[in-house]
Amino acid sequence: MQSNNIEELISQKVKDSDLYKDALTHRSAGNSNNERLEFLGDAVLGLIVGEYLYKKFP
Repeated sequence: MQSNNIEELISQKVKDSDLYKDALTHRSAGNSNNERLEFLGDAVLGLIVGEYLYKKFP
């Protein structure tokens, strides 16, 4: 995951792209358990979808 893509999507500067990568990676993708980041991942997805809908349907 490239941080500049996330930055474009959420229009925010990303300090730690690995945190976003962990939060947006499905738990079946690896051995580590990412449940602790589930809330953050849901919030990021909600932000992206909300911003898209806001721009698409003003």
